[in-house]
Amino acid sequence: MPNQIEAIDPMVLTLKSHVDGALSGEALFRFDICLSEALANLVIHAETTDKSAPITVKIRHEAESLSTEIFDPKGAVAFDIRDKARALDEIDALAENGRGLGLILECADQVDYGPAPEGNRLKLTFKARG
Repeated sequence: MPNQIEAIDPMVLTLKSHVDGALSGEALFRFDICLSEALANLVIHAETTDKSAPITVKIRHEAESLSTEIFDPKGAVAFDIRDKARALDEIDALAENGRGLGLILECADQVDYGPAPEGNRLKLTFKARG
């Protein structure tokens, strides 16, 4: 995906079309929120030496879950959202920003971040439809 704000919505729609049927309606809704927030955070906030470096996204279907791996653009400074997110009840209800990281942690069934062969990776896991 290009590291551009206007690329986020088309990418999320494409990803949702790939997981439709593998996730229940409620899990698909949480998937949408997580991907929109994670990609927006990367595009807007990632400190990288090359703003034109693409963001790579992979989807993995497993027996009982579906995971999405989002790789930071090349040259980006590592940023583990688990260390930076604030609880949603700690954020001013009228605040315009600041909910994204908390939403990701609330909506994904599992959140992992760390180095991978392709670069720093945010892995969001959702329980597959039973």
